[in-house]
Amino acid sequence: MTDVIIFGGQSNMQGQSERLSENIPVKSALEYRLLTDSLVPLSNPVGEDIRYDGTEGVPYAKGQIHLRDWLANHALGSACDGHTNLVPAFCRAYLAACGGSVVAVHAAKGSTEIEDWLPHTAGYGILCKKAQSALRLLKKSNTEIGHVCFVWLQGESDAIAGRSRTYYKEKLAILADSLIADLGIECFGIIRVGRFTGDTRDDEIIRAQDEICREDSRFLMLTDLATALNERPDCMNPHVGGHYSAKGLELLGDAAGKALGRHRMSQK
Repeated sequence: MTDVIIFGGQSNMQGQSERLSENIPVKSALEYRLLTDSLVPLSNPVGEDIRYDGTEGVPYAKGQIHLRDWLANHALGSACDGHTNLVPAFCRAYLAACGGSVVAVHAAKGSTEIEDWLPHTAGYGILCKKAQSALRLLKKSNTEIGHVCFVWLQGESDAIAGRSRTYYKEKLAILADSLIADLGIECFGIIRVGRFTGDTRDDEIIRAQDEICREDSRFLMLTDLATALNERPDCMNPHVGGHYSAKGLELLGDAAGKALGRHRMSQK
């Protein structure tokens, strides 16, 4: 039985850490690549650089390409600078908790607001195309698909924009409705966003994520560790404010993966 986990969000989900900590393949885990319609061993760095027209893009590397130009042309991005992302740590912890095997589908891009991922946007279109193609490939190979889950780490840009708690909750519900209809996800897991603005704008997004997980059974709070990691210099990228270090991303991934694995076991 192979579970499929789709990872969406902005830069901390894309991966913007300061180094490549390790690139050991995760046992019993594969990553789906849309550009080649293939499965590869899951290891750091994770993700693909895909332009809005569906063609292969270029990885973002600081000093080699202007961020504004990269963002304007790319719908999805791989881990910046080829560094560590949270997905391998997440999947290791998930499999340790519930066993089986997993296919990771990474579909994230930095500097995006939640509205950039809603139905009828280019971001949602490429996310769905990638996830649907992964599911199609597994079915074609007669792989028995188990659970299909979505994991979300996003909200920093909405805090910067001053979005309200009500606004953000409404958009989360719209996104969940569409992912259930289009991808058949069984669970919308949230890695609660950390602090980025350092003021009450962060609180609006954090409260929205907390509340929707309490009020709507489709949502599952995987971890609220991000805000604690904000207070630990060793867990933050020393070169890019508001972004987690390789260690921080691995801790986030481990905590969230364990939580989703325990949730899956509780559903048996």
